[in-house]
Amino acid sequence: MKSFWASYRSLPPKTRVYLGLGGITLALTGHFVSDWLENKIPVDSQQTSDSASSSQTINTSQ
Repeated sequence: MKSFWASYRSLPPKTRVYLGLGGITLALTGHFVSDWLENKIPVDSQQTSDSASSSQTINTSQ
């Protein structure tokens, strides 16, 4: 049984280019869709500040 890398290397170069371009397209699409969703569905600022303040720890041992 071939390893994943050996199977990938046995593909024709043109197919490997298409796979690479498909991965880049998928990543860019996800990036832009997530930015669009952030603008479309705003986060409640009070909810954000509550979660940020609860995650911070204060060092008072000094």
